[in-house]
Amino acid sequence: MKLLKSCVRDFRNIGSFLVEFWIVTRKILFNRQTWNEVFIIIGLAVVLGLVSNLGLIKRFLAGEFRQAFISQEKFRGLVFISLSEAEDLWFNQQAVFIDSRSREEYDLGHIPGAISVPLEEVKRGNQKFLESVQPDRTFVIYCQGGDCQTSLNLGKILYHKGFKNLKIFSGGWAEWAAAGKPVEK
Repeated sequence: MKLLKSCVRDFRNIGSFLVEFWIVTRKILFNRQTWNEVFIIIGLAVVLGLVSNLGLIKRFLAGEFRQAFISQEKFRGLVFISLSEAEDLWFNQQAVFIDSRSREEYDLGHIPGAISVPLEEVKRGNQKFLESVQPDRTFVIYCQGGDCQTSLNLGKILYHKGFKNLKIFSGGWAEWAAAGKPVEK
């Protein structure tokens, strides 16, 4: 009997709580000042977000990031790989490494055994590299890393030239060197 009385008392308390909760919620939801404050907070968040990312927004509007997006249907042979995958391919000599940075950057340091194929030279028509390798091999293309897009852009060009097994190491030279992996100068 005590248990039953205790349960009834608890249900009354829960009922009272729910009624109180509904009253307070109605006051908040239907209060004009509350909504004004919510819109002010949202507006400030949007303005702060735009201001803090102004550089990225300008770059996006200039079309800089369009090249970064690829269609898997259009480029089936392009695969992004991590540092550990790149290291495994390098250590086991299962891929040809291609440095898409400028010759000057390449000369300052590169992954051992990597071939320098600067994107700008390929765009200008330098086809020496294309004539000296077999397109059916596995290639790992890298650039400086971070927001550098030369490896991806070179990968797209090579894909259209018949190279179908291309891996893009997006961490690039910066990640390789920072991780203390072997380097060549």
